[in-house]
Amino acid sequence: MERAKWLKKVRAQTEALYDHGAPAFWVKWGLSPDQMHREFIEKFLRRFDGPSDILDAACGAGLYDGMLYEAGHRVFGIDQSGGVLARAQEHYPQEHFPGLRYAKIGLQEMDFQTVYDGIICMDAMEHICTEEWPVILANFHKALRPGGVLYVTVDAQKLDEDGKAYERAKLMGLPVVFGEVVDELEAAYAEAMALEALELNTLSYERLDHTVYHFHPPMEQVRLWYDQAGLAIEEEGTGDDYVHVLARKSS
Repeated sequence: MERAKWLKKVRAQTEALYDHGAPAFWVKWGLSPDQMHREFIEKFLRRFDGPSDILDAACGAGLYDGMLYEAGHRVFGIDQSGGVLARAQEHYPQEHFPGLRYAKIGLQEMDFQTVYDGIICMDAMEHICTEEWPVILANFHKALRPGGVLYVTVDAQKLDEDGKAYERAKLMGLPVVFGEVVDELEAAYAEAMALEALELNTLSYERLDHTVYHFHPPMEQVRLWYDQAGLAIEEEGTGDDYVHVLARKSS
């Protein structure tokens, strides 16, 4: 299969899976942030002197938006899944959270121009292929005001595990690059879509992880992409199975 066509297919599957599982958010999933995520959100928030405009990119059901809103900021959440956005809007109704808004926009389709003081993109970039990482970082750069802050979590490369997944996927004839974990994708996706949303937690964490496309870039490459995008990394930390990256738009 031609790679561009295959990537379009797996992106559509990711959106469909999140739409399908949306009723489980705020019921079975996403009830509270993990510890390291919370610590880095607090570090992110300490970089603002007063009420600011924050973009939650790939916000899902809004797990982190309460923290941002309660800190006094205006929050705009975007996601490619209409299903999870509906859950966010139910959890944060507009009449009670007037400074918190949502819209269906994918990371690849962002076209904001210097309107945000800060952006978070958490637990989402693992669904982005190597071709689109630089595009999305450039989108973040354009969206930020000068000196704006960016917090991203990175599901970084795991050489042994990713190597085995790569070899299995190549044997299956898939047009993969190293770091993509898709060898169980079709079977796990079909299994998940056959379940009701509130039954998805009967799958093991590992199996559930395989229901959608994942790409694990090496951190050396991530740092190079940041530099090329004009984003200066200020702090990194590891925890909750992610590398947490705080950066700032170069003046």
